[in-house]
Amino acid sequence: MFKRVVFGVFIVLTVFAAPATPNKTEKGYAEYTFARVEFHMNRGGGINREGQVPWEHDYPRSEDFFLGMVAEVSGVHTSRDAYQIVRLDSPEIFKYPFLYFSEPGYMDLTEKETTNLREYFNRGGFAMFDDFRGRALANLDDQMLRVFPDRRLERMELKDAVFRTFYDIDSLEMPPPYVNYDSGTPAFWSMKDENGRLILIANADNDFGEFWEDIDNGASVLHPAVQSFQFGVNYLIYAMTH
Repeated sequence: MFKRVVFGVFIVLTVFAAPATPNKTEKGYAEYTFARVEFHMNRGGGINREGQVPWEHDYPRSEDFFLGMVAEVSGVHTSRDAYQIVRLDSPEIFKYPFLYFSEPGYMDLTEKETTNLREYFNRGGFAMFDDFRGRALANLDDQMLRVFPDRRLERMELKDAVFRTFYDIDSLEMPPPYVNYDSGTPAFWSMKDENGRLILIANADNDFGEFWEDIDNGASVLHPAVQSFQFGVNYLIYAMTH
């Protein structure tokens, strides 16, 4: 199923991509490893129908698809199995320039996690927060205030440079893969360091991981799934070049 779906998506993506040669390599030699973060959660974090807690939703099928497509279109040397779960309170996070967080609405940072994340950003790291909706954005803002008390999340605009790092994104409007009772209108939020470098992007009221998992299963609408991948690649290239 993966090969059939990827072939169809690859045709669409390469129309808008810069020339690239597929760069597949062994996991141990990958230039990019998809690092999913395990973090401390509040009591609201339950188990989904697949037996996963919030921070691991869509694992590992979303990683599998995203990595496969990155290798095909971007020129980054990686492979479909180059993914890793890392604890936020571990020094392991400093090995990865790009961290993926799922369901930050359940995040309840410990003192060690707060210190680690602050140091990670100060060293030049970048994070993508995904798969959350409604009041979960307020919780993410509260958690980031623990990390940087003098900064707040800001809503992004199309003119932001990250939307032109690889694909030329022409709109920030895109439908989510599903709508819950507390869903709002999808939007993108960010935080910058003192030099204006983006350190994180939050896909509010959306779920890129769900798109990537579903298209790998042949169960996702093609256009918004392609949009979600293009956004993700732009984030990654920004993280690796800034």
